[in-house]
Amino acid sequence: FLYVDDSFGFAPASSTEWYHPYSKSLPKPLVAVLHLWDSLGIPVIEKKQVFGSVLPVISFEVDPNLMRVQMTLESCEHLLDQVRSFAHQGTRWSLRDFQHLAGYLNWALNVYPMLRPGLSALYAKTAGKNHIGALLWVNHDLVRELLWFTSHIETSDGVFFLSSVSWD
Repeated sequence: FLYVDDSFGFAPASSTEWYHPYSKSLPKPLVAVLHLWDSLGIPVIEKKQVFGSVLPVISFEVDPNLMRVQMTLESCEHLLDQVRSFAHQGTRWSLRDFQHLAGYLNWALNVYPMLRPGLSALYAKTAGKNHIGALLWVNHDLVRELLWFTSHIETSDGVFFLSSVSWD
């Protein structure tokens, strides 16, 4: 799979080839793509040519062997800290803060899609609001939903949504 300058693929650990520009062995399919890009004069950043049993993709860990995607421990802890500092009934945050949190939680839905209902109160609170600096109250419903969201993330092993097909 290729997307702009990101490539994702699967190869057995034993299937490597020496790539001279980086002076190291890389998976054969990756070396083939790099040779193609070299012949076309497309610049490539070495640190973006990642391979291994777990691949980092936009702060998610993609494990093709387990067919699982999950947040990195660091990004998960940061998200949980952000939500916990926000979710206090009777506090006030700006509309911008509400929108920032909503965006962060939406990003997490990439690997926790079943948690979407946990954003209902957050969206209801910001609906129709336009003044970015307006202060909005954090109410009981919002706190309940945000803590429900975080409790599920804390106990989740990620999402197993990749599938494998045998080509016998």
